[in-house]
Amino acid sequence: MSTDKASTQKGVHYDPRNQTTINDPIPVLRTLQEHAPVYWCDALRGWVITRNEDVKGVLRNDNFSADRITPFYEAQSQERQSSIQQLIRYLNTWVAFKDPPEHTRLRKLMKTVFSPETVAGQRGVVERSVKRLIDRLEGQDSFDFISEFAFPLPAMVILDLLGLPEEDMDDLKTWSNKMQLFIGSATTSPEKYDLAEEGAIRMAAYFRDIIVKREQNPGDDLITHLLALREVDDALTEDEVIGTSMLFLFGGHETTTNLIGNGVRALLRHPEQRQRLIDDPDLIESAVEEILRYDGPTGASVRIVKNTHSLHGVELTAGERVFVMINAANHDPRAFKDPEIFDITRSPNLHLTFNFGPHFCMGAPLARLEGQVAIGEVLRRLPGLTLAAENYDYMDTMIMRGLREMAVKNVR
Repeated sequence: MSTDKASTQKGVHYDPRNQTTINDPIPVLRTLQEHAPVYWCDALRGWVITRNEDVKGVLRNDNFSADRITPFYEAQSQERQSSIQQLIRYLNTWVAFKDPPEHTRLRKLMKTVFSPETVAGQRGVVERSVKRLIDRLEGQDSFDFISEFAFPLPAMVILDLLGLPEEDMDDLKTWSNKMQLFIGSATTSPEKYDLAEEGAIRMAAYFRDIIVKREQNPGDDLITHLLALREVDDALTEDEVIGTSMLFLFGGHETTTNLIGNGVRALLRHPEQRQRLIDDPDLIESAVEEILRYDGPTGASVRIVKNTHSLHGVELTAGERVFVMINAANHDPRAFKDPEIFDITRSPNLHLTFNFGPHFCMGAPLARLEGQVAIGEVLRRLPGLTLAAENYDYMDTMIMRGLREMAVKNVR
């Protein structure tokens, strides 16, 4: 017997399109946690899961598929399908949207090029890039922290890893932002499909040109190493090399930009925690973990129900979408004591920001490294930094969580 979806709402109204909810989703998500842990959201046309154990259960359960691209595409009209054909072509190569055995194959190949040694080798690049950016900002009285620091830093690092010139940063950001409207499940942009298709076409053409250059003149970068994998068993196709390069670029800067932006905002809003970190810089690793939990760069992850089954007495039907709310899971009092308190010494701190199970984020070590170096140096070298506004608007995206801009004052 199927579930009456309206009955799961228990009188709670959750509208992810509301800017107030986008800016601060935790209050309503906590209400869902307590009263409607499996909630049908009309606006999303999918289920919303909020409890920590349930979120982990979905992320590690074979009853759910990470491939949300194929069923979405197949459900569209022929006209819509033709308008997003290239976007889907490349997103379908992303390991994030794959189930075993394809997920296993791609992840194994990617780990050979994106190794712990590769990440450790980037520390010097991160430190030099942070110094460059702060040198430029020290003398300014005010600036947008996102566009002047939180975005360019991880972009500089991932461009270095990919062997791409910094002067291409603005174009790549434009194309990436257009794709983000689709990948991030924007809820209010009516043109998101057309814009995302345009971004994918431009970015794919860019990487196709880069591949030709690398074939003629190999370097010591991720794209060259990805191309070398075409010579091994289970080799990457050209589309997979292009798609994986797009994934490295997108994932390599988006998550870390939001980690740094959200993190600095949290510290500026909690002056006692900020001072504690200034007094004891060795707390930076713990502080970054608490930032990842308290206001991390991940809002949700999406899965598709593979086999009809029940959760908390609610029937989930095969083919339905499920939004597992990472931010809600990170604020579940069943998993964290006093979850609304920002405590940079919190331990243990088993947040789910980098996912859980087989899809745990391979870029987590690099994001942590960049966050630790960047936030530590911002506090040390910009001690007079303050927020220029009480409230800021977060981006319209279910998947990522980050600020559109963050005006700050630099009191010297």
